[in-house]
Amino acid sequence: MTARLPRLRKQLVRAATAALIFGSVLGPSAHAAPAQAPADQQVARKDILVIPTNVNVPAPDIWNPYIPGTFILQGMNQNLMEPLFMLNYETGAIDGWLASGYTANDAQTEFTVTLKPGTEWSDGTPLTSDDVVFTINMLKTHAPLLNFSIPIKNEVASVDAVDDRTIRFTLNAPDPFFVLSNLAGTTSQAIVPVPKHIWQNVDPVTFKNPWNNGAGAIFSGPYVVKSFSSTEWDYKRNDNWWGAKSGAYRLPAPLEIHRPWIPDDATSQQALVNNDSDIGGATTPSTQTAMLAQNPKIAAYSGTQGWVDPCPRMLTLNTMIAPWDNKVMRHALSNSLNRRQIVDVVYEGAGGDAAVSNFIFPTYKALQPYSAAAKDILDPTIAYNPDMAHQLIESQGYTMGGDGHYVGPDGTTLSLDVVGPPFMEPWGRMVVQQLQAIGVDANLRLIEWGIFRDQTGRGNFTGAVDWDGCGSVVEPWFGMNRYNKTYVNPIGTPGTENVDNTNNAGRWSNDQYSALMDQMGKLPPGDPRVKDLYMQAVQIWADELPDIPLVQTPSLLLFNTTYWTGWPTADNNYVQPPSWWEHFLRVLVEIKPAQ
Repeated sequence: MTARLPRLRKQLVRAATAALIFGSVLGPSAHAAPAQAPADQQVARKDILVIPTNVNVPAPDIWNPYIPGTFILQGMNQNLMEPLFMLNYETGAIDGWLASGYTANDAQTEFTVTLKPGTEWSDGTPLTSDDVVFTINMLKTHAPLLNFSIPIKNEVASVDAVDDRTIRFTLNAPDPFFVLSNLAGTTSQAIVPVPKHIWQNVDPVTFKNPWNNGAGAIFSGPYVVKSFSSTEWDYKRNDNWWGAKSGAYRLPAPLEIHRPWIPDDATSQQALVNNDSDIGGATTPSTQTAMLAQNPKIAAYSGTQGWVDPCPRMLTLNTMIAPWDNKVMRHALSNSLNRRQIVDVVYEGAGGDAAVSNFIFPTYKALQPYSAAAKDILDPTIAYNPDMAHQLIESQGYTMGGDGHYVGPDGTTLSLDVVGPPFMEPWGRMVVQQLQAIGVDANLRLIEWGIFRDQTGRGNFTGAVDWDGCGSVVEPWFGMNRYNKTYVNPIGTPGTENVDNTNNAGRWSNDQYSALMDQMGKLPPGDPRVKDLYMQAVQIWADELPDIPLVQTPSLLLFNTTYWTGWPTADNNYVQPPSWWEHFLRVLVEIKPAQ
């Protein structure tokens, strides 16, 4: 019986994978989640792009990207929606997508954006300047209840349609980063226009943008919704997509895109090996090596160092909740964490000391001069020093109890509840183990994505394993400004979300730091004055430690070339490679059939 277990496990994995991925292609099974639309027709596997997701979405019928907490990475952001611009990490350029370009006045208070010819919504209605103006005014009117609404309300004095293709933004104050921060998207999301003719008579705070059996969820991207459930999202190509009709882009080759939920890494990895999916990833270098050996058609983005995600992992503490409002206690937790051990366990040592993070920046070339300049200031804040951690905690009146946990002067055990979405479990597990070892009664609670986003956005948490400082990729200001006091809201109030997490979720407020960010934000990238402001701000950060950096995030991305070729790799790095961001639109028009 024992000898049969590996074979049985493999059979179960293959059966589960097939049921999850091809339920809508080969017909429903007794175990398949019910789709909300009938399949149009059977499409050959060679014409389907299969991209598993590791997130189960309890409310899959919300197609409104501006409701805080809405999940957009199941294809809404990569297949349906289109931004005006995209930031290309590989070149550093802000490339036009819906827009052909923009100009700014000398004072950086007025930006003029021009749409590309022929832009349309998926229902064939022209996409014009009026739609962009409507979207911006919608965000201004409904601040702070919508994503992006607070910065737009604070920054934009007015927005006007000069003509059908030209939009003029007039700002309240100079902002050289206006396009980068709001219209291009430094990571997963930028402001996307919504169709005025659909949204003008609805409440955007509650509007689900209903699918209506294929007649709704109108966006401008190259795909439309075919069917969906909480465990699978299927999209079909819009053969009348404006991008191909106008000649701006090539019509994507996949006739359909399927994004099934596969709940565990092993099953997802086996799907890629079996050619049942086209994009995946390895959790460790050894896993990647094994997968490449099993299927020669799998191509890695690069070697075992992978692609460095722009979002280093963090331990975020709510600085409005005692004792974490005390910087001494934040430093104590930081000194408790053995980051190199996290690298060794989670990444099998890949990246070595370089994978340890001392700040919010990824290890990107454009940011290296800033990281190098502040290394001596920041490194002491992340030093693994258990003796110092004990000293700092005890200096605040805590004594070690008989159960190995510190007890405060009021007799309360020093505890920390740490929340995180399921995919943050490896980092969260290491953090709570190391905090337990130092005497903090820490525990990890994994919660569903939307709940996590809502709770951290509202400040209804004490600790979180997240990627809270994510944002800077080609310059320092964007990520650092996430900690500006202007983003601090009372606990229970929705946070301000610009990218894939909430600005200043830890609700840290420092007047001097915020003033430096306000000054830096008025200077164009590359201005020599930025470095001095940056160094002053880093000194404050190192003293206050408003957020606790953990490690870099190498992603061992893998692409299956059995059905599709032309993937972004280190040798063909035309755009950043993640399949869960808006930049994947570029990949869709680049990949070609292999058969």
